[in-house]
Amino acid sequence: MKQPGTGHWLSIAHRAFRDALVFVVAYLTANYVRFTEFWRVDQFILPTVLGAVVLVSVMYVLGLYSIESCRRSNFSVHAITLVLGFFFALVAITLFGYVSVDQRIGRGYLALGCLFSLPLLLINHWFIYHKYRIAPERIAFVAESVEELAEYERMKRLSPAGLHVAGRISVNQVADKSHDWLGRLKHVQSTIRQHKINCVVFADDRMEDPEARTFLRQLRYLGITCSTPITICEKYLHYVPLHLVTIKWLMYSESFYRDLYFSKLKRLFDVLTAIILLFVLSPFFLIGIVIVRVFSFNGPVFFTQERVGRFGKKFLIYKLRSMRTDAEKSGPVWSSATSDSRVFLGGAFLRRYRIDEIPQLFNVIRGDMSFVGPRPERPEFVAKLADELPYYDERHMIHPGLTGWAQVYYPYGSSVGDAKRKLEYDLYYLKHATVIVDLLILLDTIRVVLLGGVKRDKIQRYSEEVGLAD
Repeated sequence: MKQPGTGHWLSIAHRAFRDALVFVVAYLTANYVRFTEFWRVDQFILPTVLGAVVLVSVMYVLGLYSIESCRRSNFSVHAITLVLGFFFALVAITLFGYVSVDQRIGRGYLALGCLFSLPLLLINHWFIYHKYRIAPERIAFVAESVEELAEYERMKRLSPAGLHVAGRISVNQVADKSHDWLGRLKHVQSTIRQHKINCVVFADDRMEDPEARTFLRQLRYLGITCSTPITICEKYLHYVPLHLVTIKWLMYSESFYRDLYFSKLKRLFDVLTAIILLFVLSPFFLIGIVIVRVFSFNGPVFFTQERVGRFGKKFLIYKLRSMRTDAEKSGPVWSSATSDSRVFLGGAFLRRYRIDEIPQLFNVIRGDMSFVGPRPERPEFVAKLADELPYYDERHMIHPGLTGWAQVYYPYGSSVGDAKRKLEYDLYYLKHATVIVDLLILLDTIRVVLLGGVKRDKIQRYSEEVGLAD
C-alpha cells in the first residue's frame, strides 16, 4: 500500500494528468478536424500544453483536486468552478498562440477545442466527484476489546468520504447477534470474499496477540491490504488524531527522502521562494505600509514579537502592524480571526489578505523560519500548550513556517482545543513533508488568501470527544 502522504499528491497528480491529457488530446483533435490533417502540430502543441498547465494549476488553486471538493452539496458548484478554470486556460492558449504561431490560431480552432474538451472535462470530473460514493473502499475493523470497539465506533460514525466501514471482526468471540458483526478472525479470508472487503483495519496492540498475529500476517502475505486506524486517518483525513499518536509512530515516520529534504533541499527551496515572492509582492508590501501609516499613524509601521522556533530557540518575528499600539496592555491574548477589537481600521484588510505577513519573508531568508511549516507560537502560549498537549514539542523539530498544512486545512484558531487540532495536522506534515507537498501547500495558500479557508463546520472530526474541549 502507498504511503498516505505519497498517495495524497499522487492522487492529485493522477487527476491533474488526466485533465491535462483530455485538454491536449481534444485540441489536437480540433486541429485535425479543422484542417483535415495534423497541421503544424509542432507549433500548436506549445500553446496547447501551456493551456493545459494553466488549467490544472487554476483548478488546483480553486480546490477541484482537494478532499473538500468531494464534500460540496452538489456537483453544479464543482462544474461552475471547472468552467472558470477552463476560461483561464482558454485565455492562456489564445495569448500564447498568437505569439508563438504568428496569429494562426483562429476562432474555428478555438471553438472546436472548447467543444471537444469542456464536455469531456465535465464528464471526467463528474466521475471524480461521485467516485467515493460509487465505489468506496470497504474496510473491516478487528474490534473486540473496549478500546477497539470505541475506535471502531468512531470510525463508523465519521465514515470519511471514500470509505465504507462494512463491519467488525472479532478474535475470540464465537458469535455476535449485532448486524455489523462479520465473523471471527480465523475465518477472515471467507469474510473478505463474502463482504468484498478491500482492507482489514486493526489496532497496533493486536500484533502483540500471538493468535491474531498469525492470521494478520497471513493476510499480508496473501496480498490483502492491512492497516491501522491512524494510517486510515492519514489517508482519508490528512491529519492524525492525537490520541492515536505514539512514540513508535513518530519514530517510524522518519524516512531517507524526508530527512534529505529537511537537511538539504528545504533551505534552498525557502531562500529561492522568499526572494522571488519579495520581488512579486513588493507592490502589496508598499500598499501595506501606506495603510498602516494612514489608519494608525501614531505607532510604528513594523511590529516585532518573540516567537519559538526550531528546537525551542526564540527569535523575533516581523510583521506589518495591524493592531493598535495598546493592543496587549492587559497581557498576551490569542488573536481572533474575526471581530478582534484590537485591530485598527485597515488592519483587518491587511490580515484578511495576509499582507501583514510579507515581512516574515525576511525571517525566512535569515533562517529563523521556513516557508512551509508549523506556525510559530509565542513563548507564553508554548509553555501552556506543551503542558496540556502530548507531543506538542514535536512541532519544534523543524523550522516554523510562514504557511503550512494546518493553516490551509484548518481555520484560524484561538483556543487550546484549536491548537490540539492544528497539532494533528502539523504531525501529519512532519511525516509527509517533501518539496512536492510544499509546492502544493503554496498553491493551497493562494486559495485560502483569495477565497477563504476551510469552514469549521465542513471539517470531519474523528475524535471530537477525545482530548481537550475548546
